[in-house]
Amino acid sequence: MIVRLRGNIERLLPTSLELEVNGITYFIEISLITSTELQGKKEVTLEIAQIIKEDSNLLYGFISREDREIFLRIIKINGIGPKIALTILSSYNVNDFLAIISTNNLSALKSIKGVGAKMAGKIMLELAGYTQNMNITDNGNTHLAFEALSTLGFKDAEINAVLQNMQKEILELAPNEIVKVALQNIGKR
Repeated sequence: MIVRLRGNIERLLPTSLELEVNGITYFIEISLITSTELQGKKEVTLEIAQIIKEDSNLLYGFISREDREIFLRIIKINGIGPKIALTILSSYNVNDFLAIISTNNLSALKSIKGVGAKMAGKIMLELAGYTQNMNITDNGNTHLAFEALSTLGFKDAEINAVLQNMQKEILELAPNEIVKVALQNIGKR
């Protein structure tokens, strides 16, 4: 799986670019905000989300890991695909988007082309736990443990409840140790 590419921009369009890396040119879809940030640059490093389906193998590029992480979070929501996720990230940068989620600003989400009231509500509901996690995880290990538990299929609200009840000493352990403790306690609430 491709997670990062460094190369020279051959062609930059508003929502895509062609990036030459060691003689191979990749077509990468990007947000409008990313496109604006890449204006005037020749050589770049992009964080990549590669989505492979039966009939396609697509690359999505981002300036930072946080941007990629939010994109991947958004497309995990049932009924929301990469196009809508890129549209959201073309409308708001990651910090503004997280602020919208944490303040329950439905009207800001509904103002995005292709996002109606139902989808905005679903996004708000699914990502509310994620923004709570951003508030309680002031160290990278806790954040990595949160991501690992999420990958295992636990809901954000369950994970947050367990992490919030952990002692500070446990939250400072290595991510795998935090996950072990969380797995022992996640069903007990």
